[in-house]
Amino acid sequence: MNIQPYKSFLTVVQCKSFTLAAKALNFSQPTISNHIANLEETYGVTLFAREGKNVYLTEAGSTFVPIAEKLVASFEAGLEEMRALQEEGDSLRIAVSTQFINLYLMHILNKVKERFPDLEIIVDRCMTIPDTIEATFSARKYDFAFVHIDTQPMYTKRIHLWEQKLVWIVGQKLYEEYGASKDIYAYPLIGYGSFTEYYPFLRNVVDLDRFATKFCFNDSESIIEAVRQNYGIAVVPSIKIQHYKAYGDIVELPESYAVTLPVNVLYDLEMNMTPPKKLFLELLAANKDC
Repeated sequence: MNIQPYKSFLTVVQCKSFTLAAKALNFSQPTISNHIANLEETYGVTLFAREGKNVYLTEAGSTFVPIAEKLVASFEAGLEEMRALQEEGDSLRIAVSTQFINLYLMHILNKVKERFPDLEIIVDRCMTIPDTIEATFSARKYDFAFVHIDTQPMYTKRIHLWEQKLVWIVGQKLYEEYGASKDIYAYPLIGYGSFTEYYPFLRNVVDLDRFATKFCFNDSESIIEAVRQNYGIAVVPSIKIQHYKAYGDIVELPESYAVTLPVNVLYDLEMNMTPPKKLFLELLAANKDC
């Protein structure tokens, strides 16, 4: 909808002159005349009576004044509301269910920041997938939720991004003590405080009940460190051990024990899609399966 003809009409009403209205709006007089003519054609009425240089409202014109005022006010209110939403978009709030997702997001978030330098970017680790979903879609604390299971609450959009490989690792010294055994069940297990999120995937490949668990931790950093200190073996995202493998103090066990996790991003279908959020999704799409 082009609101300018309505503004031109109200300005002519206020100035009682096409010439003065054109000056007030920084338009040419023919432009103002065209605006009024378009309104008169649209509504099928004559809005002004002209006597020489004098301009008078017709009966239809007088009736149209509050209509035009209401339309202009509604348009301006809509602009203000949209601007307010745009200001709310000056942040990008992300919840992740596991820390390895952060490693994939860093270069994407950096590109978003380059385009929008004043954008506040927040990435929080939630302890579990249910916590991640609750915080994003019930508490509304986040714009996007990254999870590694195929879950999707109602009224959300889910985009599959990539498959994350989980691998079994053992410290070099322990590996040598056990005669370089490739049998994962020969080693004590360094587990997580809860295997809840990994269990469905692991059980298709290994028998978790066969392990003798030595320690349990709730974060992969502690688990990797326990492996490096040769306390046992563990399953971790492959992306998190590349640095340690380069030092030669961690051995990756056979590929046949590896499993993959789907990584998905979820967001509300009715979310205000600001330019930073739109760019973020575009960059994610461009980097799928990387």
